[in-house]
Amino acid sequence: MQTVLLLGFMQGAITGLGLLVYAGRRNGSHWLSLGVLALSLTLLRLWTHAAGLEEHLLLRRLPLSFDPAIFPLFYLYALGLTGAPAASIRRALAWLLPWALFMGYSVLVYAAGLGETSVAALDAVAAQWHYAQVKGLEDYLTIGINTVLAALVWSRVRRHYARIANWVPERFAELLWLLKSVMALALVAAIINLASFSANHLFGLGERSVFSHAAQAFYVVLVYTAGIVGFRLKDLPHFPETPAGPTLPARTDPRTDDAFSKLQALMETSLLFAEPDLDLNIVAQRLGLTATETSRVIREGAGKNFRAYVNEFRVEAVKRKLRDPDYRGVSVLAISLESGFNSESSFYRVFKAATGLSPTEFRQRP
Repeated sequence: MQTVLLLGFMQGAITGLGLLVYAGRRNGSHWLSLGVLALSLTLLRLWTHAAGLEEHLLLRRLPLSFDPAIFPLFYLYALGLTGAPAASIRRALAWLLPWALFMGYSVLVYAAGLGETSVAALDAVAAQWHYAQVKGLEDYLTIGINTVLAALVWSRVRRHYARIANWVPERFAELLWLLKSVMALALVAAIINLASFSANHLFGLGERSVFSHAAQAFYVVLVYTAGIVGFRLKDLPHFPETPAGPTLPARTDPRTDDAFSKLQALMETSLLFAEPDLDLNIVAQRLGLTATETSRVIREGAGKNFRAYVNEFRVEAVKRKLRDPDYRGVSVLAISLESGFNSESSFYRVFKAATGLSPTEFRQRP
C-alpha cells in the first residue's frame, strides 16, 4: 500500500500541474487541477503515516490537512464546468473556509513544536493545543461537507446534462458521457469516503483495515480518473440557458405540423442529417424558428429529442448502404462518416442500440 500511495501522490502532482498548465481556466479546469493537487497531497500524508515517517521530528504533524478542500474544489469545478455565474462561484468559495481554518490551526501547532528535541515533547505541545480533539472535529465536519457537496455536484451536473443533451452535436457525444461520469465520481467518492470514515471512527476497525485500504486505493484511482476527465471536458462547449418563461396552458400550435413536414423533407430529400456538424441551431435556422420552437416541433412530431431524431435518419442511411451492392467495397467507417456520424465510437454505440447488431454483423446478414 505504501508504494500505491506514493505512486498516487506523484501521479496526482503531475496530473494536477499538467491540467493547470494545459487546460488553464477553460470550463473551470483550474478548480479541478487544484482539487487533484489537494487529493495528491492527502495521499502524501497517508504515505508518510503508512511508511512510519511521522516518527521523524520534522515530519510529525506536517500540516497537510487538505482533506476539507477536496470536495469544495470539485464543487467549484462543477460550477465552472456547467457555466454557473461568477457570483455563484464567488459564493461557493465559502466552502473552502473550514479548510483554511483547519490548515491555519495545523500550521500553528506545527510551528509551536519546532525546536523540540523528542517525539514525546512534540506530543506534549500538541496536547496543549488540543490537537486530537480539533482533528476529530475536522474529520466529522469534513465528512458532512463531502456528503452535502457530492449531492450538490450530482444535482448541478444532472440538470446541466438534461439541458444541453439536446443541443450538443454528435461529435460531442463522448464528452456528454464524461459529463455524466462527473456525477458518478462525486457519488462514489462520497460513499467510499463515508464507508472509510465509519469503519475508522464509528466501528473502530483502524486505519489499516480492509475498508481503509480500499478507500486509499480508490483515491489513487480517482486522481488518475479526475485528471483524464478534466483534460477531455475542457473542450465541452457551453450553450446558452433558455430563460424560463411563465407556465402557459397547453395548446395546439397550427404551425407545428407544417414545420415538422418541412423538417422531414429536409431530412429525406435534402439529406440534412448527413451534415456532420448538424445541431439544433442549424436546423432552427433552416426552419425559420427558434431553437426552443424547433425542439418542441421535433418532440411533438417525432416523440423524441433532437439527437435521437437525427440519429434515426443516419442509422437508416447506414443500413441502406450496408445492404447496397455498390457499397460492398466501402468500409463501415467511411459509410458512417458519409451518413453524418463524425465519431467512430459514437456511431458504433448508436448503431448497436438501434439494431442490436454491430455494423459488421448487420452487413453479413443475408
